[in-house]
Order: sequence, then structure tokens, then C-alpha cells
Amino acid sequence: MNLVILGAASSFYCWGNRLKLKPVALSHNLQKKADLLNQQYKPGLIKSVKDDELGSLYAAAPQYHTLFILVSLDSQFDKNTDIKASFEIFVVKSFPGIKNISVKLINPGGLAITIYNVPIAELDRYTERLHKSIFIACQSHQKNATRKSIKLGACNYRLGADQKKVYQLAQSALALSQKSVLIHRHRLALSNNQDVLFCSEQVINNIKKNKFILSFQPVFDLISGDIIEHEALIRVRHDTYGLLAAQYFINQVESKGDALILDKAVLSQILTLVMAEKSPLTVSINIHPNNWLSDEFWDWLAMKMDNLNLCSQLQFEMSEVYFCKNRERLIKTFNIIKKHRSQIIIDNVKSSENIAMLIDYEEVRGLKLSYELVHLINEKTHNQKRIKEIVNAGKLLNLPVYAVGVETQKELRILAKLGVTGAQGFYFSKLLQEFTQAVFH
Repeated sequence: MNLVILGAASSFYCWGNRLKLKPVALSHNLQKKADLLNQQYKPGLIKSVKDDELGSLYAAAPQYHTLFILVSLDSQFDKNTDIKASFEIFVVKSFPGIKNISVKLINPGGLAITIYNVPIAELDRYTERLHKSIFIACQSHQKNATRKSIKLGACNYRLGADQKKVYQLAQSALALSQKSVLIHRHRLALSNNQDVLFCSEQVINNIKKNKFILSFQPVFDLISGDIIEHEALIRVRHDTYGLLAAQYFINQVESKGDALILDKAVLSQILTLVMAEKSPLTVSINIHPNNWLSDEFWDWLAMKMDNLNLCSQLQFEMSEVYFCKNRERLIKTFNIIKKHRSQIIIDNVKSSENIAMLIDYEEVRGLKLSYELVHLINEKTHNQKRIKEIVNAGKLLNLPVYAVGVETQKELRILAKLGVTGAQGFYFSKLLQEFTQAVFH
């Protein structure tokens, strides 16, 4: 199976005034009504995550879990009411930043709901919000509905988890909430040792066979609406789980040899693509941590770039933690980057504490905020203060600040007011393949 790269021209992302953006319509992959008579587990009740249901594709993003919830309802509904459709509407409206939500009707008194790509720190918040949403939906049909008549049992899990174990834990959580007079929702986590880990050998073998695709996600200027740069994102074919984003396998690529294979494959494709482009582009690249200090990798990349006359600019994203810990050991790497007119973006920035030290590193040209700071920034005044401090510190060094993982217009408005230069994320619709579209055949 070969990777075919097709040129694709598209410019529909230029949107002008930042305060007049129309929210991107959510694409809800809602499943067909379940043909279940009771709450007995059946295969398929808990869906495996598909490639279009994978979470944030940013290297700086935190780990995401999927949240599976069983709901018990003690409410009366009109026989002509489409219960499933009614709850779908209320649930989807309650989570405008979530791309994929599944709602199944188990029986007139029960629902099975799956919310994909939930940040770990927000699991309890999402469960609480879901209970409130279902309560409001019940009130719209039955005015005397009470919160205690709605019981939730939730289980959060990672990609690859055993579906039956997930269901059993959700059922146990539901039983706990049903036994309590005061607690109406309960959540149990599928522990890490119960998760199915991906085989890094299969991932690397598929990379060797070119069974991967590259997409290019744009970073938009919040004033002009122009595309500032593109972040290259890899997804690797997995025999069981389809296309996997880097966050789902990168931690299992541990050996130096495998890390070298991964980044050489990605960089080779990127260099081929940018050489085919007539217009200059800035392409931002995440490389494996093992390769930042790898002489073999940088000698290889330097030779490749020496042989190419690039009109495009490459920039490499390095986490703030890694930079602070290894900056003195990275001198050779920095010199190679400067020699080839490339640059570095410091990402996963969480505070302004370390920004002043960047004054001695001219190859550093920008800062990317951590996803934790950006997520629900419109509701978190403390994070707004921290972002403003980062923006002000960046201005002293003429370093623009970018936001990742932007999901809503409310987040975007606040970020613009705080002085953030650019942003990327699911708010801006699907991944932009500005100059390529990769397909399998």
C-alpha cells in the first residue's frame, strides 16, 4: 500500500475580521438507534475510536480519554416523542467544543452516551454538565422532573480499551449512584494496566512501508486572518484502530533507532512536499524527543537541506520543559538550525517564568501556549492573567504567542483580547491540507 500525494489548492480558510467568525458547524457522528431491550452488554455498544474521532493532534496537548456513560431515567415521556433525538439535541448543545458525541437509546428508561476526546482534567466537569443537560431535557417533557430521578454511571478509558470492561465499570458506577440519595452521578476509570497498549513495532513497520499520512494544520493570524504557518501532523495506519494520531503511539516509540526511522520518514515527506511548492511556506514540525540530541539525525537533516534550495522555511517545535532542561546540550542542534535559516518555536508554555532566558537564543522565534491554558479560557480568569503575562513577556523579546486547540468562538475572542498573535484548532474546521492531500490506495 503506497502513499500517494496529490496536490490540492484551497484557500477557503481566510476569514477576515476575527470578531465576525461564524462557528464551524459540528459534525456529529451519531449512531443508529440501538436495538437493545435491556442493559445487557452487547458488542458495538461502546464503539472503538475511529481515525476521525481521535482527539487533539497537537504534540503539546494533554492526554484525552473517551467518556462512556450509562443513564437511568425515571421520567415519563409522551409516546409520540422521539426520545433519542430529543436527548441528542440537548446533549450536543451542551458540548459545543466536542466534535463527536454518540447517543444510544437502550430502552425508554435508559441511555448510553459516548463523549470522545475529553481532557483528563475535565472528566468530572463533563459528567456534571451531562447530568445537568439531561435534567433540562427531562424538564422540557415533564415539568416535575427532579435531579434525583436521573442517575449517571460513567467510565473513562483510553483508545484500545476492552469494551466489555468499560461497560462493566460504567454499570458499576451507575449502581453506586442509584444506591445514593444525594449523589446522582458516579465515575470509575479504567486503570492503565487494563488498557491495551499499542505495539510500537507495528507502528514502525507501517512507517517503513509508508502507511502514514501527513496533514497540515494552519495557524491563523487573529488580526488579518492570513495563514501564518502550517503544522505538520502525522497519522500512522494501525491494523486494528485505523489511523492513529501521534499522541496515541509516540510514548511507545522509545528506542533511538525507531525514533530515527519515524522522524526521517516525516522529514523526507515534508521536504519533498515543500520542494514541489512554488510559493514560500513556513512548516512547523514536531520531532521525537530522542532526536533533539541525536548527531545522526541532525547530520542527516543538514545534508538533506544542503542539497535542496528551499524557498520554504522549516521550524521545529520544542517543549518549554525540554528546552530549559537541555539548552546547554543543544548548541550543535541550534547551530544547524540557524545555518539553514530555520527556527524554533517553544511550545507547551505554561507561564512567563522562563521566557527572559530566550534573549540569548536568536533561533527561537515564537511561543505556543499549553492546551491547558487555552481550554475554556473564557471561563478561567486565572489562566487569562497567565496568558497576558506570557504575551507581555514575549513582546519584550519580539516573540509572538500562538494558541493551540482552540475549540470555540468564545475562546478565540478572549485570546484575541489578550494579545495572542495566532491560533489553531478544531474551531477552524477540519485539518487544512493547504498544499497536499494524502490518500491511501
